[in-house]
Amino acid sequence: MNVSAHRAFSLLRELAYERLSGSAAEQQAAERLLQEALSTGAEAHIEEFTVPCGRVNHAKLIVTAPYNKEYEVTGYERAQSTPEGGLDGEFYYAENLEPAHLQHIRGKIVMINGRLRQKDYEKLQKNGAAAILSFSGTTLDKLRETDCDIRKLRETMTEAYGPAVALNLRAADAAEIVRRGATHMHIELSSESYEATSRNVCAVIEGTEHPDEIISFGAHFDSVHFSTGVYDNMSGSVIIMELLRYFAAHRPARTVQFIWYGSEEQGLLGSKAWVKAHEDELSKHVLMLNIDVAAATLGRNVAPVLATEAVVGYVDAMMKEAGFACETRLDIYSSDCIPFADHGVPAINLCRFGVQGANYIHDRRDNLKSNYIDEKSLDITLQQALYLAKRVVNASVFPIERKINDDIRKKVDDYLLKSPKKD
Repeated sequence: MNVSAHRAFSLLRELAYERLSGSAAEQQAAERLLQEALSTGAEAHIEEFTVPCGRVNHAKLIVTAPYNKEYEVTGYERAQSTPEGGLDGEFYYAENLEPAHLQHIRGKIVMINGRLRQKDYEKLQKNGAAAILSFSGTTLDKLRETDCDIRKLRETMTEAYGPAVALNLRAADAAEIVRRGATHMHIELSSESYEATSRNVCAVIEGTEHPDEIISFGAHFDSVHFSTGVYDNMSGSVIIMELLRYFAAHRPARTVQFIWYGSEEQGLLGSKAWVKAHEDELSKHVLMLNIDVAAATLGRNVAPVLATEAVVGYVDAMMKEAGFACETRLDIYSSDCIPFADHGVPAINLCRFGVQGANYIHDRRDNLKSNYIDEKSLDITLQQALYLAKRVVNASVFPIERKINDDIRKKVDDYLLKSPKKD
């Protein structure tokens, strides 16, 4: 059996709906992927894990001085609720939270530029912000064509620095608030936290010659609010399904494991859960091949490698040998490869990034109607993945050393917010 981009894209079309972490839709997608994996004749099953989720019941923001106007906002999931009746306070725009800003934020409703990140959250909490505002989108967004992002306070933030009241608004509204010189606000937020079940779909084909050497193929299948996630990352999910079909029909020399991860968009929760549950077998894993975003019609092919310069050279040479245009580099990539690299397993990512103006991610435009991904372009990454997979899976001697460059290890530690080791 040969791989088929047409078959892969047909499965992508079938699963082109919002698949939020811990939702019924994510479960539905997991069960469909399991059904497809089992149809190849491979052993396959679902592994469940618990994820922290949140629900916002009510969110409001009104500028009360020097003018009065209500703006559309969304509350952060798992944020702290305001007291009954809301919270009134002074407003301060803290931009990028430079020291000159931090001295002015205590007790105020503080807006920062763009996305709320871990280091920003730490500064805001330690300096006593009464509430946090972020914004998303662009100042040119049309109301009828875009959404006000729904974001989440991840447990890495709240466990380390405590809960906070946090809201998100549109960039155009944020600009108006600053431009009109807002000084005081009234905000309301009713939020609740709960735990839900997410799922990883797993399939395995035992190797005929080196069964104790495992090559792991991964892709996440969840999406974010408002997005059908066909680009990010049902494209990768259907590609590794084709690789499973291929190795089910052409028995591999080494054991191949395929994992479709849930809840990647919430902080790599699926791959973290899988690695934790299977830590005893990770010593047998010699490589992780991850595919996250593909099929962009206008795009470029990139292969970030979490290993050594020797692996970069090896992958780059293979791509050139096969006539594939692919930028190969030693670097981390924010995806399910990270937990594997953290445990010493070399990882290669295959991505096709859409170029500016033809790259819609993490919003409602990541859908088939946007017409920016296609079957032919999906085949580019599919063929790259198949060529690389066949070479490493069936190599007489495994060509990749189980080693991670020190610089990559440090980047992985930084990404995972690990504290520096003390001498």
